[in-house]
Amino acid sequence: MSTTSKPKILICGVLPPPYFGHSVIYKMLMASSFPASVRSRFLNMHFWSYQTNKKVTGGKIFKMVKYYLEYVATIIFWQPRYVLYNSSFYPMPFWKDFLFCATGIILGRRVVFHDLGQYVRELHDGLLPWRRALLKWLLRHAAGSIVMGESVRQTYLGLMDDRRIFVVPGVVEDTMALDVEANRPGQGLLNVLYFSHMSRAKGIFVAFEAAAGILRDRLDVMVTFAGPIENEEVAQRLEELQRMYLGRVRYLGYVEDVRERTAIFRGADVFMFTTLRDVFGLVLLHAMAESLPIVASREGTIPEILPDERHGLLFTKGDSAALSAGILALLGDEGRRRSMGAANRRRFENIYRQELYGDYMTAAFRKLEGLCINPAVNAG
Repeated sequence: MSTTSKPKILICGVLPPPYFGHSVIYKMLMASSFPASVRSRFLNMHFWSYQTNKKVTGGKIFKMVKYYLEYVATIIFWQPRYVLYNSSFYPMPFWKDFLFCATGIILGRRVVFHDLGQYVRELHDGLLPWRRALLKWLLRHAAGSIVMGESVRQTYLGLMDDRRIFVVPGVVEDTMALDVEANRPGQGLLNVLYFSHMSRAKGIFVAFEAAAGILRDRLDVMVTFAGPIENEEVAQRLEELQRMYLGRVRYLGYVEDVRERTAIFRGADVFMFTTLRDVFGLVLLHAMAESLPIVASREGTIPEILPDERHGLLFTKGDSAALSAGILALLGDEGRRRSMGAANRRRFENIYRQELYGDYMTAAFRKLEGLCINPAVNAG
């Protein structure tokens, strides 16, 4: 985009803390070259927390009113050409998302969904007919949608013109240059790492079951868990596992510090990602950046991130036996671990580095500009 034709873009997202998928994506976006390639303003719509996830609170309602007034004022007085809106198409925030996006459309802005989920079809099929009509109106009048993978694009079939859907994968910062000592378990143990929200949706109970099988089979293995604990049930199961395999199950808590996180990844021999419901899984990119072999569930865009067995072993989500078998296979083959880790590092450098994100987003908006100029295509 030339300096004389840079479009104004109001970016509605969320920045850390806390650190979770959406906040990390927007941290990467605002640190990339994209804001300089356009004229942008950022509205930090900070609703989410681990404590109040999936809950309606007075604080959230107050924030919504505050953000909405700021949003409308920015549209009226700054006159952005585009609104890039953080969306994931969950039932709970549907009314909030409809309010913001419909307002932008009615005020003449080109609303672009930044779809960091994969649930638009699921939402559509689960709505009552009159609410489904509102969603269809929103999708029909939006300028486009930026999604995280080809599998997500497929969920839009019949709901939005495919030409207005653009694939932009997630990215994370490259920590290779950090001078950090690996956080390894003692006694020469091999280390299997789980680093994610310790919740049912992320497959934590699948991870616990697999860990028990691995620890029974091999006495030279430590399983390390890190991440916020969802509830008391998870905490109790973790304590039971620690008692059963004394000294071979570590819990490192909720880790936000980049150096501490990097040390944890560098201290692992195999990374497991057990999610049951996910779209992308940014922690996979952290593992790839640190040259780790990976065993992950077949969910969302994970088969696009790890396209073959050179990069990772995929298992049917929920199948703890398959997960433990994959991890044991890698633990028993150091050469395979090394080659898989090296392949993941190369793939990270080629596709998932933070430096590439600005180019990806700028290219998506160039294509979108072309579509908006062509009325025949825009009407599709």
